[in-house]
Amino acid sequence: MRGRVRRGADLRAVLLVGVLILTGACSSAQGSGATPAKRDTVTFAQAPGAAPNYIFPITPTQQTSVPTVLEFQYLMYRPLYYAPSGDQPVIDDVLSLADEPVYSQNNTVVTVNMKTNYLWSDGEPVDARDVVFSLNLLKAAVKESPANFGNYTPGEIPDNLAGYAATGKYQLTFTLTRSVNPEWFTTEQLELLTPLPPAWDKTSAAGPRGDYDLTPAGAKQVYDFLAGQAANLSTYATNPLWQVVDGPWRLTSYSTTGQLTMAANPHYGGPYKPAIPHFEELPFTSEAAEFNQVRAGAIDVGYVPTDDLPQLAAIKRGGYHVFAMPRFFITYMNMNFNNPAAGPVFRQLYIRQALQHLVDQPAIIHGVYSGYAIPAYGPVPVGPPNPYASALEKRGTYLYSLAAARQLLSSHGWSVIPGGVDTCVNPGAAADQCGAGIPRGARLEFTLDYTNAIQPTATQVSAMKSDAARVGIQLDLRGEPFNTILSQDSVCTPDQSACGWQMSDWGGINFSTYPTGDPLFETGGALNSGSYSDPTSDKLIEATLYGSDPNALTTYQDYLARQLPVIYQPDPDEVVVVKSTLATSGTFTELTQSNLQPERWHFTS
Repeated sequence: MRGRVRRGADLRAVLLVGVLILTGACSSAQGSGATPAKRDTVTFAQAPGAAPNYIFPITPTQQTSVPTVLEFQYLMYRPLYYAPSGDQPVIDDVLSLADEPVYSQNNTVVTVNMKTNYLWSDGEPVDARDVVFSLNLLKAAVKESPANFGNYTPGEIPDNLAGYAATGKYQLTFTLTRSVNPEWFTTEQLELLTPLPPAWDKTSAAGPRGDYDLTPAGAKQVYDFLAGQAANLSTYATNPLWQVVDGPWRLTSYSTTGQLTMAANPHYGGPYKPAIPHFEELPFTSEAAEFNQVRAGAIDVGYVPTDDLPQLAAIKRGGYHVFAMPRFFITYMNMNFNNPAAGPVFRQLYIRQALQHLVDQPAIIHGVYSGYAIPAYGPVPVGPPNPYASALEKRGTYLYSLAAARQLLSSHGWSVIPGGVDTCVNPGAAADQCGAGIPRGARLEFTLDYTNAIQPTATQVSAMKSDAARVGIQLDLRGEPFNTILSQDSVCTPDQSACGWQMSDWGGINFSTYPTGDPLFETGGALNSGSYSDPTSDKLIEATLYGSDPNALTTYQDYLARQLPVIYQPDPDEVVVVKSTLATSGTFTELTQSNLQPERWHFTS
């Protein structure tokens, strides 16, 4: 799991044949043998309101997003293990900085042998000491605050390391606190590690470089210095720290609006050296603004908003290839279980069931996404095809039914007032009462924050508001930019002023490989922004991480499909457009998972 994604230009084809029709018509944009043409810059359209906003790879929760991690940091700073591979939820052996790890001693010792061909742009080798440096800072970061690392879950990396060391210049040995599921530890723990350059081991801008990280106090000083530098966005392209990279690109300009340019890193030691000297990301305030640039032919790689799908034929005639892109992610609506007023209501399963019954997934798929989406009823992605999704998730739970929603409310002590606001008339914790912590007269009225730059999201929440009103639930909609919602609607405690948010719809979570729920739904998980907590769920998640039962993932996902820690929504896909003059050494499938690899692209004319 690498970050949060916005929904909107994301669309998912209902039938696989739909994907094949779109991609099959565009095969000439893929692996071309043509001689690369001379053109200086390739451009990429960012999603509206979702610009990258943090450069240091130990990324805080509020900045942990796909645009920041996958579409920005990864281009400059390569993770130890890179995932996914194309459109498959597995480690990419070619792009990873290390060979497949070796597990021993009942899966409590992990040996990692790093590749020897990578260099930092200052000429130093990327080696095992750089991973130790990264881990030392990561420990300091989460000790200072769990919110300092967006993929942190208590008890997991770095907490689950009894020890780690560079046992050779290019070899690492990790000693674990307990036996683990190797698939999970490789794909969801080691993948979170990004080697950091020795040039960053300093405590001030003017101070000398050293080995300060080798003591806890020194590691804290180094982390605080680097995090402080990363907070100054306006200096991203000029601060010499961030110019030391091991990826195929280095930053040359950056605006706080999100517009940025990168230049090819001549010291990059990995595969696919950039054929185009410069790469540019362009920000947009709305989908309409982006699509206007697509229609004008002014963007090399962009997307087609859902409202503009009828114009696909014209876009193709205008010089673009079109790809429908399945992505391994889930979208959902968050509930804040710690909100002082709404939390006790959301903690009632029947309330969550009623809310899920209000999501008309078939209507959303066809009316909002023009058929380019699939229904989703649980915490594991159903598409693209994968070995993880259970039969229950594919079949669905709590299907759209206003009658079922009304029955759930009326049978639990609420006076249901269609077109008005339901009130609790039978408080208490018995089976036919409103539930613990809900007083007499409590109203079913909630504020729902949503990303206002994405039209499908606005349409979807408006539809749910309308259906909710028919069973007496009032949803007060409040549109905000994507990054604003991520920073405001996050983990909180009831006594904090920041816990005023009640519901939010900003998109969902992007999985790279093994789709377990530890940072997302486990108690205390960094991405568990709604603060959902359930001992049974925690135990089932633990079994997917540390147990040997092959059915553990199915048991976990079926339980949360029924328990509803979030309100599940259709999983949309992206419809991506690529200039017909742009080709790749691969197949462009890396775009399906929001992994940008512009170093593989070249112009044919």
